[in-house]
Formats: sequence, C-alpha cells, structure tokens
Amino acid sequence: MNGLYTLAGLKISGSKLQLVEIFSDPSGVRLENLNEVVFAEPINFRADRTTKILAQLQSAYDEIRIRKPIKSGTLSFALPLDLFYIVQIPCDNTLLSQDMLAELKWEFSILYPFLDINEISIQYYEVEKNSFITNNTAVVYGLERKYIQILENFCKKNNVNLGFIDNAHLASERALKASNNFVKDGLRLSVYISRKRLSIIYLLDGKLIYQKVIETENSDDIGKLIRNEMASAKSIIVKREVIQAAYATGDLVVDNYISKMNFHTGLNFIVYNPFDKITPISNLKNSPLFLQRYNTFSSAAGIAYRVA
Repeated sequence: MNGLYTLAGLKISGSKLQLVEIFSDPSGVRLENLNEVVFAEPINFRADRTTKILAQLQSAYDEIRIRKPIKSGTLSFALPLDLFYIVQIPCDNTLLSQDMLAELKWEFSILYPFLDINEISIQYYEVEKNSFITNNTAVVYGLERKYIQILENFCKKNNVNLGFIDNAHLASERALKASNNFVKDGLRLSVYISRKRLSIIYLLDGKLIYQKVIETENSDDIGKLIRNEMASAKSIIVKREVIQAAYATGDLVVDNYISKMNFHTGLNFIVYNPFDKITPISNLKNSPLFLQRYNTFSSAAGIAYRVA
C-alpha cells in the first residue's frame, strides 16, 4: 500500500456491523478505527424489507461514528456467504471476456432456473487447469442486484462513495497478506466458519482455484466436513501432504472448533491476525477487539485493504 489515503471496510452479518479503517502515507499503514455494533435485532436479508435493513445498518453505523468519526470517503463491504450463489463450472478460456461472461450467465441460469438472471450481478475468476484442477474452470459468483442497491442507497445517504463488494470469505483472504503467518507459495487451504455455513477455499501460489460453501446443521461436525471435502471433492484433487498452510477465520472460530479441525484433517489450522503488519493508533493498542478478537475482523480488514 503506497500513497496517501484513508480506506474503510464494513463487514455485515445478520447480527452485527464491523468496521476497519486504515490510513496510508509514505511512512506506512496505520489502523485508525476498529469497531463493531450488534444490531438491536438480527437482520434477515431475504425476508426483511429494504427499508428495515437500511434502518438497522444506519443505526449501527451512526453508533460507530459517535464513538469515533469515520474519515474515509469510500466504503467497501464484505457480505454474508448466504447472499451469494457460488458455483465452479468448466469454461473455454479462449473466449473474449464479454463472450465468457455471456456463456457463464447462460450456465448460471440453467443451474439456478428460479432466479431472474437480469437481476443477478455475475463476477467470476478464471482457473487454468493445474495439478489439482484437471480442466479449465471458472468460479462464478452471483449476487442479487437488490443488495447492491441497498449498499448504494446507504452510501448515498451518508455522502460517501461505494467501493468494493465481496463475500466475507474472499474478503478475509486479502487480510492474510498483513499477517505474519502469510504463506503465498504452494497450495493454501482457507476455511471460513459462519452460522450454518462453512466455506472452503484453495489458492495455488496466491491465486484462487476453488471455493465451495457447505451448509452446516451442527457446528461440531465442521472438522469432519472439511475432512470429507478434502477426500471426496469431485472438481479438485488434493492430498493433505501437499497443503503448505491452512487458515481459519469467520464468525464462529473458537479453540474447540480448531482442535477438532486439526484432529480430523491432520492439519494445523492457523487463526491469523490481520493486523500483524498494521500499526494501530495509540488508543487501539489496548482494545480487546485488537488484542483478543482480531481474527473476527479479517473480512472487514480484507475489504478495507482492497485497492484493486
């Protein structure tokens, strides 16, 4: 991160709003603001009216601003996993980008016939075949445009620009670069644990090659689910011995889960700190959020760190 700027990332879950704000100048990057507010009542994004969701977001945002004013003129957002439709499908990587997008939209409409494709924003990552993925594929992300509109309206009301939007797990991956535990080369496994969702990501030499989200009824089964996915995933071939590093983050990362994940997979999952390489302002150095709950802010940090 070079130059002079202030960036803010907001992570929205059904239960709370989290903020990470950083300031960058030629001397380095500084953590300016770290905060969270629990909603008065949980947000149900699929059932609640837009006006209610906006009101809850605004109330939480106002409370954060009362505690400490937010300087950034741009807000980026990490959204819950369950708002995204995520699928990995074969693709022809010789197609031009517009033709590729049209092809993927068609494939997406076949897989999700109950959705109006015109009301879905589609983004994708191309994955070239490699020693773990046997065909050229694309990891495709679909997000209903109504959620983008909610964020646009929120930003307009607060007189700020809308920056980036990502799912919570992808956002958290960007925060890894600010951790002392970051390993770029080789195959990397990352899991994100949230209420009733487990997301699994593989990256090869820092590039995304796989993401899958699994519904979980019992959080105690997370270790077994990861083990089973490693052993039986159809579109990726992975042996435990080739995984260079394994990371865990999310809303529900506790020592008990990590112990079970390590036991069932034979790996050593790292609960990383997204602020290792970021200097906090003086009044954050003793904050429990900074000292103890740093990992839960990985998504807000990662989306704040994103500059492209």
